[in-house]
Amino acid sequence: MKTRIAGLFFSISCLALLLPTAFGGEGATKPMRKTVRAEDGLNIVCEVRGKGDTTLVFLHGWCGDHEYWKHQVDVFATDYRLVTLDQAGHGESGKGRKSWSFSSLASDVESVAKALDLRRVILIGHSMGGLVALMAAKRMPDIVIAVIGVDTIQNVELKIPEDFKKPFLEGFRSDFKGATRKGFPGYLPEKADPELKKWLVTKAEEQDPKMAVGLLRDLLYLDMKMLLKDAKKPVRCINSGGPYPFYTPTATAINKKYADYGALLIDGVGHYPMLEKPAEFNQKLRLVLQEFAAKR
Repeated sequence: MKTRIAGLFFSISCLALLLPTAFGGEGATKPMRKTVRAEDGLNIVCEVRGKGDTTLVFLHGWCGDHEYWKHQVDVFATDYRLVTLDQAGHGESGKGRKSWSFSSLASDVESVAKALDLRRVILIGHSMGGLVALMAAKRMPDIVIAVIGVDTIQNVELKIPEDFKKPFLEGFRSDFKGATRKGFPGYLPEKADPELKKWLVTKAEEQDPKMAVGLLRDLLYLDMKMLLKDAKKPVRCINSGGPYPFYTPTATAINKKYADYGALLIDGVGHYPMLEKPAEFNQKLRLVLQEFAAKR
């Protein structure tokens, strides 16, 4: 009897050790913190979790950080290796860069990929991060297999009027926190969770104004058509179907002129679908990822 009880106890103990990994618990998703040195010496802080022969590199948007993906990391780390990073100037990464550009952020992604010895990568970028992903894909043609944008790359032929650019930048330059507090609510539906709205604004207004304005300036003069064309990789987007005040409809037919492009839409969300409707977003992201898994 004692032998049977001891054997049963041993079996239960082994099962308990296996359960977290099998069902996506801490054993599968506990992150490892890494610090990578960028080309200019700036520290880029990232977290690595999960396992698999495909690595998902998540890039947050303007004035965000790696927490933008808090509803995705544990879900997808059971099937993929995941890297979430604080892009330069954001979160815990270095702030001392002399000149802020999308090109330098793309270079940082390449530095992270080299330091972590990544071999098969899908870049997933929200908003600004989607454009950085396109640039990074161009820099790493041998390891990047696809780019997935999140409420970004909606219409690469959309032109920003010249008379809008200067006053827009001046507003953020003269009163960064005020412009941030005023502007961010326009990226969410009227009935959005007020706590989420507060969380986004608080995170944004704590960022370095010099970095934030520098990247906005660069954004206003990017050639979106060329970015999409030069990536030379399949591009899929999971975008908002609207409505929200600053909503931009996704022009799939236009974007298809420049790349292998496709998009899935989530209705009733603003600019942050992965935070607003994480379950639906995760379902759509898994569908997109399955497309590229079939091409291994």
